[in-house]
Amino acid sequence: MSIGTRIKTLRLKKGLSQTEIADVFHVSAQAISKWESETSLPDISQLPVIASYFGITIDELFDYPVDLEYERIDRMVENGKVLSNELFNHCEDFLLNEIKKDPKNHRAISTLADLYHFHACRLNDKAVHFALDALELKPDNKFDLNTLTNASYGNRNDWNTGCHFKLIEHYQRLIKNHPTNQRTKLYLLDNLIADCRYEEANQVLDASNLEFDEFYRLWMKEKQVGFDSVRNEYEMLIQKHSNNWRILMEVANRYAYNQKYEEAIVVYEQTFAVATKPRYTDMLASIRYLHKSLGNYDKAIDACNRELQLLKEEWNITKGELVDELKQEIEDLQNK
Repeated sequence: MSIGTRIKTLRLKKGLSQTEIADVFHVSAQAISKWESETSLPDISQLPVIASYFGITIDELFDYPVDLEYERIDRMVENGKVLSNELFNHCEDFLLNEIKKDPKNHRAISTLADLYHFHACRLNDKAVHFALDALELKPDNKFDLNTLTNASYGNRNDWNTGCHFKLIEHYQRLIKNHPTNQRTKLYLLDNLIADCRYEEANQVLDASNLEFDEFYRLWMKEKQVGFDSVRNEYEMLIQKHSNNWRILMEVANRYAYNQKYEEAIVVYEQTFAVATKPRYTDMLASIRYLHKSLGNYDKAIDACNRELQLLKEEWNITKGELVDELKQEIEDLQNK
């Protein structure tokens, strides 16, 4: 889409004539007509005014090659940029058009799903902010408490809303259509066990040859007899798989969930040491949360700095939402 066509599309969305938009930009209607017909282009000094009026960035006035448009959307999501309605609609329109041209375009479909989820998370952040404000005014308001819980992905004790029935069905259908897909089975097992559907989880394990078989069976045993009863078995699993960061990570999570924070930190550190690069920040983030819970604020700050270093050295990320959150966390911890 050319800049002239873009201006015309934006003008029509606002329901304005060429004369009306010309008055806004202090040019003649003939000038607007020439822009839209590509006979001439706006002066570069007018671009900020045009972009500001339509609520978009200057970049959005120009046509991007398809690959650059994909990369642009990926960067916006990676950097945690809050999207204006105009910018979100622009990205959505581009991806929907790509899918319309090729309904099997995985890149477009996957990017659109990611875009929707990212935008939903940003909207959830806003919902949390205003739900908290509302609860300050009416602390016992059920509607606001539900909004806060749902937007924060909080636990709900009602079975019909707290269980993972629909998600499990999605995973089961995917596995039926793609029976050799191993990763989907792991996601299915996580949710079956979370819902205490042990018999079905064992059936999945019996029919599969999964790297995590020992862990999942031990996790189910823990859920039924308690963590203390299987603690020695977890320690044996750590020793047996001392170089398998994926299994170590799962065991560390069980220690943390059972409030064995000091032990969990040790296993997370072991996991981080043997993980393949580029490493995810999950281990360090968990270490940070645990030190914070234990009141070890200096060690929590150290974990923050290690996360920043990891992002820079292994992912080449030096700015964006995650970096800003870590810097803010350091500031907050220093004030404790």
